[in-house]
Amino acid sequence: MLRPFLTLRPPEVLPAMQPTPRVALFVETSRAYGRGVLKGIWQHVQAHDRWSILFRPRGLEEPTPAWMASWQGDGIIAHVTSLRTAAVLKRSAAPCVDVLGDIPNTGFPVVKTDCLRIAELAFGHLAGLGLKNIGICGMRRGHRPRLDERCDAFQSLAEDAGYDVNIFQPRGGGQYGPSWAKEQKQLVDWVRSLPKPIGIFACNDIRGRETLDACATADIPVPERVAVIGVGNDELLCELSDQRLTSVDVNPIRVGYQAADLLSRMMQGQNVPAKFNVSPRRVVERQSTDMLAVEDPEVADAVKYIRLHACDAIDVNDVVQEVAVGRRVLERRFRDLLGRSLKSEIVRVRLARARELLIETSLSATTISYRCGFSSPAYFMDHFHKKVGVTTKEFRESARREEDPDPDED
Repeated sequence: MLRPFLTLRPPEVLPAMQPTPRVALFVETSRAYGRGVLKGIWQHVQAHDRWSILFRPRGLEEPTPAWMASWQGDGIIAHVTSLRTAAVLKRSAAPCVDVLGDIPNTGFPVVKTDCLRIAELAFGHLAGLGLKNIGICGMRRGHRPRLDERCDAFQSLAEDAGYDVNIFQPRGGGQYGPSWAKEQKQLVDWVRSLPKPIGIFACNDIRGRETLDACATADIPVPERVAVIGVGNDELLCELSDQRLTSVDVNPIRVGYQAADLLSRMMQGQNVPAKFNVSPRRVVERQSTDMLAVEDPEVADAVKYIRLHACDAIDVNDVVQEVAVGRRVLERRFRDLLGRSLKSEIVRVRLARARELLIETSLSATTISYRCGFSSPAYFMDHFHKKVGVTTKEFRESARREEDPDPDED
């Protein structure tokens, strides 16, 4: 009996094991921003890569060790805080991504928060309080270009809206500015000199805390006379005052995730953009802006009633009855002082609450629509799309990607 020929296959050639990339992280850990960046980097590593990570906790101004110039690693993610740091990292053969953006023209790709969008959120929040006076509390000009960019964007928005902007920058003291005590005295004198009530944009949460401290020293009530908003939403810093600090959440987890993505592509020899801006998430409201700068008592009462009861399915007639002023008179005075109608204010408060519920809960859009006082889910979803620019589903998915960019990947 003839046997069929056996077909011999060549042995399967397995791909060679690729060495694990060695990546150094020079990211500060003293504040929430740096820790958020590190969390985002780790989320990307867990989802896509396996890196051998060189990392030690560090402060923002801590210099990069000189031995990095001869380090034989594969990639670096760093807070590039000085020309010296940039020079040391450049001498290393490893590709580098900067997650700060304070030193221009380093040749490193930069991932940072979008300064214009930060300014838009902060200005919109302060302008929505009915404030007629606006201030900016910045750092010494040129010391932190990224913070200067935030202040410049905010100033431009405020001036375009017709505000005269009062600006604080420290004076004297040489290259690094005056001592903390001298600078704080300057800040106290500045807040005393301001027209009030006023809203102050602080370039970061540290500056926001110092502004609140200056108000306390000057015996100026917050938020009744001065409303303050910071940037960074560092919960520890924001809570370290009698009047807790409202702040812009700048989305540091997304910064870290995007930086890791760029570095991964660079280590594979791919071209990447020179700059990547990450949008902030939202304004986190706390006591430092819990006010309404409206001298008309009936309008102030109307706004307070709306903020307390907008999600209770009230309408304009309910507001008018509560305030006991004729509808046409109240509508006119409301528009004159706040630039919007009673109905639009009710919808604005409802939509703000809907955004919070979409981000913070898993409730359906239908449930959220009723909880926020809308007459029907269809009306809510249509209005949300018109005002926010995306559907409720797209908004929630975007928020979750920013918090956990790869929720379904191992």
